[in-house]
Amino acid sequence: MKRSLRLRRGALKKASRIPQILSVTAIMILLGIWYCLGVSFYDSFNEYNRKITRREYQVKKVEESQGASQSIISFPPKFPIVTRSQTLNLDSLAMCERTIWHTLETTTIVLPEGETFIHTGDIDDLWLRDSAAQVHPLLVPFGDKTGSLVQSDPRLSRVISGLIKRAAMYIRHDPYANAFRIDDTYIFSDAQKKLGRHDLISTWNYELDSACYYIRMIYYYFKALPDHPVLRLESVKEAISIMIDLWISEQDHESDAYPDGPLFDCQNCGKPYRYPGLARSGKGTEVAKVGMTWSGFRPSDDECKYGYLVPANMFAVVALKYVEELAPKLWDDKHMANKARKLRLEIDEGIQNHSIVEHPKYGRIYAYEVNGLGDYLLMDDANVPSLMSIPYIGYEYIPEVYENTRRFILSTDNPTYRQGYSVETGEIEGYGSPHMSAAIQNNIWPMSLAVQALSSENIEDKLRLVEKLTKATGGTGWMHESFDVSNPKRYTRKWFCWADSLYAELVMSLTEECPSGKYHVMKWLDPINVPGGRYAAMGAKK
Repeated sequence: MKRSLRLRRGALKKASRIPQILSVTAIMILLGIWYCLGVSFYDSFNEYNRKITRREYQVKKVEESQGASQSIISFPPKFPIVTRSQTLNLDSLAMCERTIWHTLETTTIVLPEGETFIHTGDIDDLWLRDSAAQVHPLLVPFGDKTGSLVQSDPRLSRVISGLIKRAAMYIRHDPYANAFRIDDTYIFSDAQKKLGRHDLISTWNYELDSACYYIRMIYYYFKALPDHPVLRLESVKEAISIMIDLWISEQDHESDAYPDGPLFDCQNCGKPYRYPGLARSGKGTEVAKVGMTWSGFRPSDDECKYGYLVPANMFAVVALKYVEELAPKLWDDKHMANKARKLRLEIDEGIQNHSIVEHPKYGRIYAYEVNGLGDYLLMDDANVPSLMSIPYIGYEYIPEVYENTRRFILSTDNPTYRQGYSVETGEIEGYGSPHMSAAIQNNIWPMSLAVQALSSENIEDKLRLVEKLTKATGGTGWMHESFDVSNPKRYTRKWFCWADSLYAELVMSLTEECPSGKYHVMKWLDPINVPGGRYAAMGAKK
């Protein structure tokens, strides 16, 4: 009897737990369904975004294929917006007058044999990027009436044609190098030689944007002076051909692809690029083959976290479009044009499929770096090409995605964004670069403010940024590399002509009152003197 009662009580207890077990089971089932639906929705949402991007890209490809075989380039470009009727204060005009000629008067050496060497400022080496950027304001056509400064000044033409020829020699010497010396007298240490530095090579950081700047300089020069003989030099054509082949190889960086052939006979050629300090014994972090082309370093000279630097790939797309026009017109080379077109479309498709990220606050934005494996870096760096500079470099962006990206860049969500106050500038905001964060943690780079203005359609915003830049010199009257948001007298690089040229380009897009004075060339070592235009001082410095 007692045993039977205990059995009945046990059965009752088990029966009483059944609803609890069923409830827990039901909850677990519902949670599982919710999770699966959530994952499915998330995947579907991301796939929806990817489909939007692919559809936008396919429309662009179809439009191109329905048009001429050669892509049509709008020139002058839309950015910077040119409205040369604005009234600027005397300080800004005086500073523009100094900065537009700063490269010519302090860093330019005109060499014999039709060459020119232009160093970057307080570092007496020539950067392929910096040198081309330093002379860029002389090539920009600021309106139909005035054209570019180089068009009406044979001396300026000689300076830039000499730079085109000299840079072609450097690219042939080593296409992976980014900075060069004027001669081979410098004695490198064993430690420096391990970094790829020797004879003419100052630094061996492979930076995708270096050749983009070179090609842009050639294109703008061609638009100004299409019949100049320097454009038809075999060495110039070879330099561009070398970089196209290099970019193609670096699309397959993970497989250790490298360019080969008679043009690749440099000391560091004939093997995959390896740089001490990069991950995986100098190879860099892992990337997938997705169409984009690899870069070891950023335009700041800092190493890339992920190998596909998005704004540099965008600049490559623009540069390759330039080549599509230049190749048949200058060298009657349709094969090079077709090769450039194929590469451009592959890189651009990689950008569309892998560089756009869904941000929870800003929506779809461009990432700064990606690896094609799903990893990405959300930030911007002041050095150009940057995400902010996308319109300025001429890339055909998706407007909504760029506007979202711009809002992200100018917010505290961007890790390089800073805001502060100083007596000189008042309230100021902008962004800098990790490159100088050790020297000045809360840094803004003047070039980021200049590019923010150069890529803006708002005239009032441009004028406001010119005023901020003019007041942010720390009393020197020159642009610097970076400055402290709370004290512009704390800055890095007192002599940095790339930033000076961006400032001058910005002001010249707003007013006809700059330039107005005369310039000298720092050193003219060529025995053949060349007459100057209206802004050239009499004679040339020897």
